[in-house]
Amino acid sequence: MHYKIISIFKIIFFLPIIYLTIFEIFLRLLIFLFTFNPDIMMYGINKNINIELHSIKNKELYISNDYKLLNKKINKTLNKDGEIWIFGGSTSNSGFCDSKNLSWVDFLESDLKKKNFSRNGVNSSFSINILKNQLEKQEKPELIIWANKVNEVIYVKRNFKNNDYFHSLKKTLKENIVTFYLFEELLIRLFDKIDINIRSEKKILSKDDYKLSSENYYQNTIEAINLAKIYNIEKFYIVSIFNKLNLDNKETKFYKFYEEKVNKIITRESIVDYINTKEYLKLEDKQKELFCDVMHQNYIGKVLTGKIISDYINDKK
Repeated sequence: MHYKIISIFKIIFFLPIIYLTIFEIFLRLLIFLFTFNPDIMMYGINKNINIELHSIKNKELYISNDYKLLNKKINKTLNKDGEIWIFGGSTSNSGFCDSKNLSWVDFLESDLKKKNFSRNGVNSSFSINILKNQLEKQEKPELIIWANKVNEVIYVKRNFKNNDYFHSLKKTLKENIVTFYLFEELLIRLFDKIDINIRSEKKILSKDDYKLSSENYYQNTIEAINLAKIYNIEKFYIVSIFNKLNLDNKETKFYKFYEEKVNKIITRESIVDYINTKEYLKLEDKQKELFCDVMHQNYIGKVLTGKIISDYINDKK
């Protein structure tokens, strides 16, 4: 009887682990066939490997390896067919208002090709992972536009210290097991579609929270700038997109901390320029209807933003 109980226990305990291991290997092989990136097989084992899922529908799954990125031989000769890469959140992505298929990037006047990596609801932590993924492919732009700002408080909202054992266990599993990572990400997206937020988020932010978010922005931006220098990218533009709040002289609580970090960056980094688009708006333009909500620009606003950034960059040539 005793041995029978032990056998049943072994089946109950070990069988799910065996099935999970088989499924985990199968899933990693499937992702490898999808991305042709063998690093997925070492996710969780090699802590230099990062994965970032944004959209299953659009096949946006990004894998990067920090060690490979910093230690591979780099071709520093720019292609004749150069590009501008744009990183940011929804204020730089297509959508919203009366121009759902357009963003200000579409009105950027340049001889270079434009690749817009901006996505709704993301911050600089997402952008740095995408930049790493693209550079690892030995692709590189001539210019980078870094337009992250509004969503930076997402960092502290979703990464606040939580002493709950379940929360800590969930984080550990997500950082080591692809099955768990994808399951949670897909579950979040499923509930997002029915307007239910199941993320563990901090609701009320303090001054220290804004400082912590600005420090995360600073570290991500410095890392992006350092990569730009390593890969011989000519220029790095930090861009603040104007919104209804700052035109009404009502900045977000985060903005002061963001501005302090930006000023620190442009003081120490020679390849960086800062374009605060609000400062380049003409008085008559400020009188126009430029927004559909406090953050997102309509068609007229996007055209003006594209022109401001184009003029600034083209004047620098």
